[in-house]
Amino acid sequence: MTRLIGLYALFILLFAGRTASGQHKYWLDQNSLATLSVTLPEPDRCSQWINACTYTLTEDQRSAVTAAGGILTPMLTFAPAALAHKDPILSFALEQIQANYFLKMGLTGKGVKIGIIDGGFLRADRDPTLSHLFEKGLVKSYKDYITPEMEPYGGAIGLDDNHGTEVWQLIGGYDKEKNILYGLAQEAEYYLARTDHGAYEKRIEEDLLILALEDMERQGIRLVNVSLGYNLGYSDASENYRPSQMDGKSTAIARAVEIAATQKGMLIVVAAGNEARDAWQTLSTPGDAQHALTVGASKFDIWDKMDYSSIGPDYTDFVKPDISVYSTLGTSYSTPIVTGLVACIWQMDSTLTNLEIIDILKQAGNFYPYPNNYLGYGVPTCPNIIKIMNGETIKRPQKVKTSKESYKLTRDFDTKYLVAFHKKDERNVMARVVYRPMGNKVKIKRITGARQTSLLIGTEVIEIFWE
Repeated sequence: MTRLIGLYALFILLFAGRTASGQHKYWLDQNSLATLSVTLPEPDRCSQWINACTYTLTEDQRSAVTAAGGILTPMLTFAPAALAHKDPILSFALEQIQANYFLKMGLTGKGVKIGIIDGGFLRADRDPTLSHLFEKGLVKSYKDYITPEMEPYGGAIGLDDNHGTEVWQLIGGYDKEKNILYGLAQEAEYYLARTDHGAYEKRIEEDLLILALEDMERQGIRLVNVSLGYNLGYSDASENYRPSQMDGKSTAIARAVEIAATQKGMLIVVAAGNEARDAWQTLSTPGDAQHALTVGASKFDIWDKMDYSSIGPDYTDFVKPDISVYSTLGTSYSTPIVTGLVACIWQMDSTLTNLEIIDILKQAGNFYPYPNNYLGYGVPTCPNIIKIMNGETIKRPQKVKTSKESYKLTRDFDTKYLVAFHKKDERNVMARVVYRPMGNKVKIKRITGARQTSLLIGTEVIEIFWE
């Protein structure tokens, strides 16, 4: 999979400002005090030079003073560890899935064991966004299957890389300086395995991935992130796969992931791949395993497929990818967002099976129950997940049947374009077509051979059945 340079440069934020919840500090000009008919608390302190005092006021007191004509100037105070009172800024991917709903419930993946099988974890122990995990003793093991003699986290660039470090950041990373949360599983336990060499591609890496999976299962790990994929580009071209082999059963690693999911109860979250713009186009293995949770990449405002995100095969009786989440850098970085999400779901209800969680995530997607091999069931959101787990109904795509060769839609559009996924059957896309509304109207034309069309309007889906 694609490996990128480090994303985050960091410092430690020592102080930030605000007082106790519901109260804030203000300067009040004393020249206006005599004309106010409101009761104020005793001032905190006063200045003769500027003829003003500071007051700690509730919101009701502030409103009364301003309504009476008082001149208030807000001020910030210094409070140690103010982050404890301050909601974190969410990364774009977490914002898309509305992760704040999980944060308000106190979900952090606590008590869940997460395995990460990846390339290098170079300098992870010195990465400020992961420091809280080391400080709390949440890093339980590190095993290098490639060069076991090499110092953990400290291999030379070229022999090691930081792909695994970046993936880890998006599972449970937190930027203290900027108060930015990158991953939901801040209190999960982590087990790291390096099985992929950044300088070459050989089939032995797949053997090592299987070995790491088996080792993790023996350690009681149920949730594993695999932001790796294999298809072409092997150092020995004779090891390259054919697209027809991405069927969930032809490769050893796909079979191993299938055993992990169906016999061992493990939830393996796998990147779909980044080859949609290449001649290969289809997803990589082991993302082709039927019961892996395979993740594609979506755009942010309009939940369309990222151009690079690999397409699922049209020759299987199941759909891939399963779901999609925002990433501009590759499906390697959509996948860990979902792994953190799963950790929180398992924290909420540890009795759920791996396959039940996968089904919940599918149901929480915006395309459900009309998946396609571009985006799967779409983007799941935390509010939808909560409603599904509580047995509540959620908004589903509008279903439209027409015997005409076109479908006309009239409404006020708040998106610049619409995307039609014309399908030859219930899930396999024949063509993706972009439509731009003319004023408040758009006309979707049926293409030859299309049986259904999923029309994406921002995040909303209309499913058109051509009769």
